[in-house]
Amino acid sequence: MSATRFRLKEASRIVIKLGSLVVTTPEGAVDEGQLVHLAEQVVGLTRTGRQVVLVTSGAIRSGRSHLGISDGRTDLPARQAAAAVGQIELMWRYREVFGRLDQPIAQVLLTQLELSDFRRYLHLRNTLTTLLNEYRVVPVLNENDSVSAEGVQIGENDRLAAVVASKLEADLLLSLSDVAGYFDGDPNRDPNARLIPEVREITTEMRKAAADSAGLAGRGGMRTKLEAAELAMNAGVVMVVAQGREPNVIARIMAGEEIGTVFVPKSAKLRARKRWIAYAAMPRGKLVVDGGAAEALAKEGRSLLPVGIAEVEGDFEAGDMVSVVTRPGLPAPSAAEGSLANGKDGEEREIARGLVNYASGDLRKIRGCRSKDIPKQLGHRDFDEAIHRDNLVVL
Repeated sequence: MSATRFRLKEASRIVIKLGSLVVTTPEGAVDEGQLVHLAEQVVGLTRTGRQVVLVTSGAIRSGRSHLGISDGRTDLPARQAAAAVGQIELMWRYREVFGRLDQPIAQVLLTQLELSDFRRYLHLRNTLTTLLNEYRVVPVLNENDSVSAEGVQIGENDRLAAVVASKLEADLLLSLSDVAGYFDGDPNRDPNARLIPEVREITTEMRKAAADSAGLAGRGGMRTKLEAAELAMNAGVVMVVAQGREPNVIARIMAGEEIGTVFVPKSAKLRARKRWIAYAAMPRGKLVVDGGAAEALAKEGRSLLPVGIAEVEGDFEAGDMVSVVTRPGLPAPSAAEGSLANGKDGEEREIARGLVNYASGDLRKIRGCRSKDIPKQLGHRDFDEAIHRDNLVVL
């Protein structure tokens, strides 16, 4: 047993993400027998004093089944209608199953707004910690798909689970879905693909190889699981990806059994505010920087100055979060090779995110300018930096 696996026995706060195919039948209905099996394992943890948060998928899939919406229909209104119906069914089943085990649960529905606004982000933490610490409740989280649309959509529950695990400073994130772990190839196409039992670094090659294999049952895939794993690792959270229908999978993982792939966290953690900048908030725009600025950010930890900005995209205000990217002809530094952009050679690469000091209109006027020349363009100079290094996270 590896040292990391052994540490799982001592995990006291655990976030468990349950994929759509883990909680529903092949026909799309909520799988009550499977929920009972999972709930018994969760309650087994809570009765030993551990705290558990569930992030559940399955509402849309269940709603499709109830409404008779065909798998071929993927438009937003159909998904929202399915979610509105399926969420009631899903939570009713959770309440019934956990109620039989005398374990109280709570429903928490989220949109991107709760993650993008730092005050709401803090309120979410307060709500969850109160439920866990004072009332010994198991919170059950899901994206509020019935109202989520572009701009307020979280996108997939892998990311939501990782953000929550990061915010709660959980010891462990279990991502249970229809995949057995991370493989060195696509096991659906390559019979020789090998399961990798432990990952300590997510490389550019891993991102390129990760097939986004999600179908109509869910929106995630191995790509999103790697992104979630990177977030968890940066936050100091151990993450395990495993097959959710493996018998007693939760209990066996907690016992240290070699199931799935364990992602080992980095020793240095991002502070809470920088974790929010890097992963929870959604970018309102883009700053395209030249190679010199990219080097200064990634290798030297400097602030982003207007002189290094080649292009400004989107409309945003001072204080908004933006993405910092490089493009072909503007070479990215070697330190940024593991960026979240996971693009191929010659494509745009995201190297950082941060909170801007100037609105987009002002940045368009001062891009490429030295700081001493800002007053000539704007009539004032509130800041020397476009993004100060304290408000910047290199990815």
